[in-house]
Amino acid sequence: MKLKKPLLFTLITVIVLGGLGCLFFKTTHQPGAFGSCSAEEDFAAFKAKKLRLPARQEPVCLVAVGDIMLSRGVAGEIREHGDDPGFPFSRMTNYLKSGDIVFGNLENPITPGREIMPPERVLRADPGVAAALRDAGFTIFSLANNHLLDFGTRGLLDTFQYLELAGIEYAGAGKTENEAFAARYIETKGLRLAFLAFCDPVLAPEACLAGAGRPGIAYLDQEKIQATVREAREKADFVVVSMHAGTEYEPAPELAQTRFAHLAVDSGADLVLGHHPHVLQKVEEYKGKYIFYSLGNFVFDQKWSRATREGLLAKIFISAEGVEKIECLPVFINDRDQPQLLEGEEAERVLKALHLDLEVATVPAWDQESQVFRERNSHIFYARKPLLASRLDKEGHFDLDRDGCPEVYSLQGGKLQVSDGSRLIWQSQDDWWVDDFFLGDADNDSIPELNLLVWKSGSFGPHKPFWITEEDLSVKNHLFIFKLVEGAFKPVWQSSNLDRPNYKTELVDLDGDRTNELVVVEGDYNDLAVQKTCIWRWNGWGFSMVSGGCQ
Repeated sequence: MKLKKPLLFTLITVIVLGGLGCLFFKTTHQPGAFGSCSAEEDFAAFKAKKLRLPARQEPVCLVAVGDIMLSRGVAGEIREHGDDPGFPFSRMTNYLKSGDIVFGNLENPITPGREIMPPERVLRADPGVAAALRDAGFTIFSLANNHLLDFGTRGLLDTFQYLELAGIEYAGAGKTENEAFAARYIETKGLRLAFLAFCDPVLAPEACLAGAGRPGIAYLDQEKIQATVREAREKADFVVVSMHAGTEYEPAPELAQTRFAHLAVDSGADLVLGHHPHVLQKVEEYKGKYIFYSLGNFVFDQKWSRATREGLLAKIFISAEGVEKIECLPVFINDRDQPQLLEGEEAERVLKALHLDLEVATVPAWDQESQVFRERNSHIFYARKPLLASRLDKEGHFDLDRDGCPEVYSLQGGKLQVSDGSRLIWQSQDDWWVDDFFLGDADNDSIPELNLLVWKSGSFGPHKPFWITEEDLSVKNHLFIFKLVEGAFKPVWQSSNLDRPNYKTELVDLDGDRTNELVVVEGDYNDLAVQKTCIWRWNGWGFSMVSGGCQ
């Protein structure tokens, strides 16, 4: 792994979104000269310049992890910690939930039964784990593995039932052969992703393989891979294939893995995710697509070697053109069978196994032991370099008023519109340019809000404080927060001119206290190269910077 010159932190990919007020258009202006510009001319020029920038779509973030086994020793840890099936994921939940889609390999059936003791190789997890997997952030699993039928057909069918009740999708297994080999489709952010999963038949008894009139798992077969992947290619924008293959504990992929992975890509797969070796293996670029031969273990009780305790959480950012970038977070399974983030030299040692050209970004992290925010390094592979300047077009669906009917939030050309079916509920003002929006509980009142990053002329809106005699009419950045109440959007908080423009924002419970922090990539009105990350928290009337939270 080569580490390039450190980059400033980006939450997703910090892209300087256009210009900064008069300075963007009239570079001869000095700081403080904004007031000499006409507000009307200033904003019109600002908007025209923004509209000339190339539009980009917000990428889909696919979080992928390795093998998950909630039986045997892991089940023992769950019992010892208050029978909490979410205990194994508690250190990684924030990272899992940062994905739009979260994928892993579930290495056991979910079904009632006897206690499984080490070193048994027959696995089973209690029904309560399904809801815990959902709450941890998982949205889809591969079930095509050699342990899914450890408790027979009953265990297989129970697994389907409990995952479906929890609202979790699955691929690679079914009640019929056609169902087992069928792709599962997930649509988000305007993209349709297909997921298929296959197990090498040499790893599982023939009775486990789906067949005519027989439930079971999908298996690696050249004709079936070609047919199912090609069909998915025609129906989806992006095709993900999960491959359960290889030799356990081998650090390098074997020939069978390479052949199956290349066949999947040749048939139309955009991404191949490997499981089963229980150790981390390399990432290969093949014909412009990416193959993770093994993501290693994520939750497992194989604590007898360092290699089997290490794995990878990959955040893969996907657009209509394919993979944009991959953020690689190495994990280590602690003595309580919990994955936790690896940092420093240990992280860099693990990441060398990927054979990726990684760049380093600085990100904020909560230190549980010292109870302070500090820096950590994030390792990013860029499949395509981000645009130096662009404007964001974005669409999202969210039930902000919790009436059971999600609203559609559409940002196009700097204007945000919110609709409910065919009815327009709200739209941003014509004299605003909305860079971005995000939905979440910014003021920590347990009610989510619509949060906007807005450029506009004038420091204040219609409620300028009486003690302010002059208003700065230049185009500056603002953070606006609205609630949806009884079908109407009502302002909660509307900042005056921000001291530093906000390029990117995210609401995250960084310290695990069940309240959100506002993580912001901040810039400078006079220097586009200046970017730093700061952490803010709602104080009851506005936002205060968290101590030590500006990097």
